Amino acid sequence: MKRLVSIAAAAAILFAAAPKAPTYAAEKTDAPTLNYTVKNDQICITGCEGSVTELVIPEKINGMPVAAIDKDAFFEQSELRTCVIPDSVKSIDEWAFSACPQLTAVTIGSGAASISEYAFSACPNLRSFAVSKDNPGYTAVNSCLYSKSGDTLIKYAGEKNAAVPDKTKTIGTGAFFSRKDITSVSIPETVTAIEKNAFSGCLSLRSVDIPDSVSSLGSSCFISCTSLSKVRLSASMNAIPDNCFCSCTALNNIVIPSNIRSIGDSAFFSCASLSGIFIPKTVTSIDKDAIGIRYDSRLSSSENIPGFVIKGERGSAAEKYASESGIIFGTKLLQKGDVTGDGVIDAVDASTVLSEYALISTDNPSSLNAEQVISADYDGNGAVNAVDASLILSKYAESAVNH
Repeated sequence: MKRLVSIAAAAAILFAAAPKAPTYAAEKTDAPTLNYTVKNDQICITGCEGSVTELVIPEKINGMPVAAIDKDAFFEQSELRTCVIPDSVKSIDEWAFSACPQLTAVTIGSGAASISEYAFSACPNLRSFAVSKDNPGYTAVNSCLYSKSGDTLIKYAGEKNAAVPDKTKTIGTGAFFSRKDITSVSIPETVTAIEKNAFSGCLSLRSVDIPDSVSSLGSSCFISCTSLSKVRLSASMNAIPDNCFCSCTALNNIVIPSNIRSIGDSAFFSCASLSGIFIPKTVTSIDKDAIGIRYDSRLSSSENIPGFVIKGERGSAAEKYASESGIIFGTKLLQKGDVTGDGVIDAVDASTVLSEYALISTDNPSSLNAEQVISADYDGNGAVNAVDASLILSKYAESAVNH
């Protein structure tokens, strides 16, 4: 039986350092003592002795150019606040400056042609990248690290209320990886793709609205966003990838739009706050442990979420998945506007919709399940708001006059 691998465990695996060549220490000066290896008369920085606050990496050591910063070199440097990387450095490997809680500013020279997607991950106070105008591969946009073209966000640097800069087309792999402080994110309609692990481990992120311009999400995109309670999916997507919302334990409703064709392996695994979901007939493929199943750490095994219900049409992929997974399946849906499910559309339904709108407008968790959200969205535009309440009230008034 498949078991959930936590984001912490995954990170621990990724952080594991590979064997290195013989390491040397630079001569002690007023600057921190850097450790390094030598290959082809070029220096690769592997770390430093003790803690460092303001790091200025030299262009040369013992007459040889400093050309690389190795994997994990400054990982978990708890006192590091600023870092200047010289023009001589050509590559910065994965996790090189990750998990540095005080790191606020990074300056990158002209030579860095390769920067790992996870080189500056899990740095909650990172506020500024400055990149040499002569660097051929990278630039800074609104103090964030970008591809030279300015259309791909490589690494976010900013406040906890994140705003992705306008004109961004791609939110790159691990762009917000393990930014535990991020509470909200605004994604502009210029974005067409969000790559793998883009928001993995953003433990404080509460809600996300994926604009209709986004046509693809990467695997594990929002894995372990444990405060994420509300998501609106793009109308341009046709797939929810593997592990996309895995272990989003606060997610309490999600509407699968009719443009979705497939739901990947463990896409909603261990989303234990979900009580049920409606899966439209357009979904033709649902992979193993996709939804309705959670991990029980006491038993070290997976189990069905108690009382979880999948609703859909007879003969659909939803029915097949529910049957194979031992999950309750139903076909009866609430009538549009009958949010309370009492068989009539009245002022109580309109009031319920207004209350829901007030909640979600202030980033509070939804009070409705997925089926109720579909019923409450009376105009079918993918959002529950005051317009829906007004339309429901008008329908009630029309019915009252006719009867």
